[in-house]
Amino acid sequence: MGFYSPGSWYPQTLEGSLMWLPNIAFDLFKVSKESVDALREDLAVVRAERDSLKLQLATSQNHFDWLRVRVNALEIERVQLIEKAYGIKVPAPEITRQPAVPHLDFNTALFEDVGDKQAKELGLPVFSN
Repeated sequence: MGFYSPGSWYPQTLEGSLMWLPNIAFDLFKVSKESVDALREDLAVVRAERDSLKLQLATSQNHFDWLRVRVNALEIERVQLIEKAYGIKVPAPEITRQPAVPHLDFNTALFEDVGDKQAKELGLPVFSN
């Protein structure tokens, strides 16, 4: 059975310690309300910043997509004008959006040995004799 001591509730005996553990051992685990409140406030600030950055990222991605479409349209128009004016066919450069990096599954054949012959074909170094 415990009793109330100033500041918190300790499982103590009447002699001041629980079995072989002195009171100082329990004081190590005592957390003040102020420190918990400060950590909660910091967490709220970090979450608000994260949400703001997510919104900014979405806005920036939308702006980049619009700009990418406009630049690609201008490049196609430029190529058409060069072809019409000079009769020269040139390829139109295109800005594409790279997909997000997929999560690597380490159980796939990613780390399997491809063999010396295929490694040479792929331009990878071969360390056999």
